Amino acid sequence: MKTKIQPTLLAGALALALWPAQVALGADSADRAAIVKERIQKLRTGCAEGRNQVTLTLEELNRLLVPGVDLRPQFEKFKAELTKMEEQATEARERATEMKERGQAFFGEWEEQVKSIQNEDIRKQAASRLAKRKKSYDRIIAAMQDTKQELGPFLSDLNDIKTMLDSELTGSSVASAKTLIKKANWHGTDVRDSLSDMEKELDRVSAELSTYQ
Repeated sequence: MKTKIQPTLLAGALALALWPAQVALGADSADRAAIVKERIQKLRTGCAEGRNQVTLTLEELNRLLVPGVDLRPQFEKFKAELTKMEEQATEARERATEMKERGQAFFGEWEEQVKSIQNEDIRKQAASRLAKRKKSYDRIIAAMQDTKQELGPFLSDLNDIKTMLDSELTGSSVASAKTLIKKANWHGTDVRDSLSDMEKELDRVSAELSTYQ
């Protein structure tokens, strides 16, 4: 009985890390947990890198408002960080889409497996674990979708500022962009908050998996 319940428990967590379920089924509980934790840590690292890039981009942008700053080199620093930010945003969007699609397919298949269990007690336990894993997964997906949505206005602000200052880079034009710069900071905070929420949920799942080692 135990061997039927534990693979199901860990298999659900594997979906969090975008790791094919069949890879884990041949390993013991500790091995599966270790694999999942490693994958979750990589996803968490990606979140942290994204948050850091938001901060770096906004720091270079905000330095344009510092009195006496040499505008041209500072503007070039901002544009370099913006390019990196757009690369991070592309990865985040792709990751969110992939996890959502894989999760739907994975949990659909897992639900069918649970229904096929003949022993009622085991089936109920497996269904309970399925519901718990799906709840964790859904929270992470929700945070990823929030980040995906919030990246849109954030990048729009940044690119509007870039376009505006590309056409005229003077103290007056930077002053005119001050309201838009403030808006970009607000949207950047929203993006960082969503990434932080996802990191917290990943940490919670990772801590839970420690009990299998």
